[in-house]
Amino acid sequence: MNDLVGSIKREEVVKIDNKVVPRTYICATDNRLNYTFCKKEDIEINNNLPEVIDRSLIDYGVVVKKGEPETEDSVGTLDETKPLSYTCIKSAEQGELWYRQKYPDLPDDFYGIIARYTWGQPQTKKSIKNEVKKLKKNPKKPLPQGLSVLKGKFSVRFD
Repeated sequence: MNDLVGSIKREEVVKIDNKVVPRTYICATDNRLNYTFCKKEDIEINNNLPEVIDRSLIDYGVVVKKGEPETEDSVGTLDETKPLSYTCIKSAEQGELWYRQKYPDLPDDFYGIIARYTWGQPQTKKSIKNEVKKLKKNPKKPLPQGLSVLKGKFSVRFD
Protein backbone atom coordinates (compact mmCIF):
# COMPACT_ATOMS: atom_id res chain seq x y z
CA MET A 1 0.00 0.00 0.00
CA ASN A 2 1.38 3.41 -0.92
CA ASP A 3 1.95 5.89 1.85
CA LEU A 4 0.09 8.99 0.62
CA VAL A 5 1.45 11.45 3.16
CA GLY A 6 4.30 9.67 4.93
CA SER A 7 5.67 10.42 8.35
CA ILE A 8 6.96 13.91 9.12
CA LYS A 9 10.61 14.10 10.15
CA ARG A 10 11.95 16.42 12.82
CA GLU A 11 13.27 18.80 10.13
CA GLU A 12 9.86 18.93 8.42
CA VAL A 13 7.95 20.19 11.45
CA VAL A 14 4.62 21.90 10.74
CA LYS A 15 4.28 25.30 12.42
CA ILE A 16 0.84 26.11 13.79
CA ASP A 17 0.37 29.45 15.58
CA ASN A 18 4.08 29.69 16.47
CA LYS A 19 3.91 26.28 18.16
CA VAL A 20 5.99 23.48 16.71
CA VAL A 21 4.63 19.92 16.90
CA PRO A 22 5.70 17.04 14.63
CA ARG A 23 2.64 15.24 13.29
CA THR A 24 1.76 12.22 11.20
CA TYR A 25 -1.33 12.54 9.04
CA ILE A 26 -3.43 9.52 8.07
CA CYS A 27 -5.65 10.40 5.12
CA ALA A 28 -8.66 8.29 4.16
CA THR A 29 -10.96 8.51 1.17
CA ASP A 30 -13.60 9.96 3.52
CA ASN A 31 -12.39 13.22 5.16
CA ARG A 32 -14.30 12.41 8.35
CA LEU A 33 -11.97 9.45 8.94
CA ASN A 34 -8.68 11.39 8.72
CA TYR A 35 -6.43 11.21 11.79
CA THR A 36 -3.44 13.14 13.09
CA PHE A 37 -0.91 11.49 15.39
CA CYS A 38 1.76 13.27 17.42
CA LYS A 39 3.94 12.45 20.40
CA LYS A 40 2.59 13.09 23.90
CA GLU A 41 5.87 14.74 24.97
CA ASP A 42 5.64 17.24 22.10
CA ILE A 43 2.12 18.20 23.13
CA GLU A 44 3.17 18.68 26.76
CA ILE A 45 6.36 20.62 25.90
CA ASN A 46 4.78 22.93 23.31
CA ASN A 47 1.39 23.16 25.05
CA ASN A 48 -0.44 22.57 21.80
CA LEU A 49 -3.35 20.17 22.30
CA PRO A 50 -5.00 18.64 19.24
CA GLU A 51 -8.57 19.66 18.48
CA VAL A 52 -11.00 17.07 19.83
CA ILE A 53 -14.43 16.60 18.25
CA ASP A 54 -17.19 15.38 20.54
CA ARG A 55 -18.69 12.01 19.53
CA SER A 56 -22.19 13.49 19.59
CA LEU A 57 -21.23 15.77 16.67
CA ILE A 58 -20.19 12.88 14.42
CA ASP A 59 -22.98 11.33 12.37
CA TYR A 60 -21.66 8.73 9.94
CA GLY A 61 -23.40 7.98 6.67
CA VAL A 62 -25.05 4.63 6.02
CA VAL A 63 -25.47 3.31 2.48
CA VAL A 64 -29.19 2.72 1.95
CA LYS A 65 -29.06 2.12 -1.80
CA LYS A 66 -26.06 0.95 -3.75
CA GLY A 67 -25.21 3.00 -6.83
CA GLU A 68 -24.71 1.61 -10.31
CA PRO A 69 -21.12 0.70 -11.19
CA GLU A 70 -19.16 2.52 -13.85
CA THR A 71 -19.25 0.84 -17.27
CA GLU A 72 -17.97 1.66 -20.73
CA ASP A 73 -21.31 3.26 -21.67
CA SER A 74 -22.20 5.07 -18.44
CA VAL A 75 -20.44 6.95 -15.71
CA GLY A 76 -22.40 5.15 -12.99
CA THR A 77 -24.10 6.63 -9.94
CA LEU A 78 -23.08 7.31 -6.37
CA ASP A 79 -24.34 5.31 -3.42
CA GLU A 80 -27.35 6.85 -1.67
CA THR A 81 -26.34 7.51 1.93
CA LYS A 82 -28.25 8.82 4.95
CA PRO A 83 -27.00 9.79 8.42
CA LEU A 84 -26.93 6.97 10.97
CA SER A 85 -29.11 8.96 13.38
CA TYR A 86 -31.71 9.38 10.62
CA THR A 87 -31.87 5.65 9.89
CA CYS A 88 -32.45 4.83 13.61
CA ILE A 89 -35.71 6.82 13.77
CA LYS A 90 -38.88 4.71 14.04
CA SER A 91 -41.68 7.20 14.83
CA ALA A 92 -42.85 10.66 13.81
CA GLU A 93 -42.13 12.03 17.32
CA GLN A 94 -38.50 10.92 17.15
CA GLY A 95 -38.30 12.34 13.64
CA GLU A 96 -39.63 15.70 14.79
CA LEU A 97 -36.93 15.87 17.48
CA TRP A 98 -34.28 14.88 14.92
CA TYR A 99 -35.36 17.64 12.52
CA ARG A 100 -35.39 20.19 15.38
CA GLN A 101 -31.79 19.33 16.30
CA LYS A 102 -30.50 19.07 12.74
CA TYR A 103 -32.29 22.14 11.29
CA PRO A 104 -32.97 24.60 14.15
CA ASP A 105 -33.73 27.53 11.81
CA LEU A 106 -36.93 26.11 10.29
CA PRO A 107 -40.33 27.41 11.44
CA ASP A 108 -41.87 25.35 14.25
CA ASP A 109 -44.82 24.19 12.13
CA PHE A 110 -42.54 22.51 9.57
CA TYR A 111 -40.99 19.97 11.95
CA GLY A 112 -44.22 18.09 12.59
CA ILE A 113 -45.26 18.19 8.94
CA ILE A 114 -41.93 16.88 7.66
CA ALA A 115 -41.73 14.18 10.35
CA ARG A 116 -45.28 12.95 9.69
CA TYR A 117 -44.59 12.87 5.97
CA THR A 118 -41.36 10.89 6.41
CA TRP A 119 -42.15 8.48 9.29
CA GLY A 120 -45.85 8.77 10.01
CA GLN A 121 -48.91 9.11 7.90
CA PRO A 122 -48.75 12.19 5.70
CA GLN A 123 -51.71 14.56 5.58
CA THR A 124 -53.78 13.93 2.50
CA LYS A 125 -56.67 15.92 1.09
CA LYS A 126 -59.11 13.35 2.43
CA SER A 127 -57.70 13.46 5.97
CA ILE A 128 -57.80 17.27 5.95
CA LYS A 129 -61.43 17.28 4.77
CA ASN A 130 -62.35 14.85 7.55
CA GLU A 131 -60.64 17.06 10.15
CA VAL A 132 -62.48 20.12 8.83
CA LYS A 133 -65.80 18.25 9.19
CA LYS A 134 -64.92 17.29 12.78
CA LEU A 135 -64.05 20.92 13.57
CA LYS A 136 -67.39 22.13 12.20
CA LYS A 137 -69.22 19.63 14.41
CA ASN A 138 -67.17 20.49 17.51
CA PRO A 139 -65.76 24.05 17.22
CA LYS A 140 -64.34 24.01 20.78
CA LYS A 141 -61.48 21.69 19.79
CA PRO A 142 -58.15 23.43 19.04
CA LEU A 143 -57.26 23.88 15.39
CA PRO A 144 -54.58 21.55 13.99
CA GLN A 145 -51.42 23.21 12.80
CA GLY A 146 -50.58 22.84 9.16
CA LEU A 147 -49.35 24.47 6.01
CA SER A 148 -51.63 26.01 3.42
CA VAL A 149 -50.73 27.14 -0.09
CA LEU A 150 -52.62 30.04 -1.63
CA LYS A 151 -52.71 30.38 -5.41
CA GLY A 152 -53.37 33.54 -7.31
CA LYS A 153 -51.87 36.94 -8.08
CA PHE A 154 -50.34 38.71 -5.11
CA SER A 155 -48.40 41.91 -4.68
CA VAL A 156 -45.82 42.36 -1.97
CA ARG A 157 -44.85 45.85 -0.88
CA PHE A 158 -41.77 46.72 1.09
CA ASP A 159 -42.31 50.13 2.66
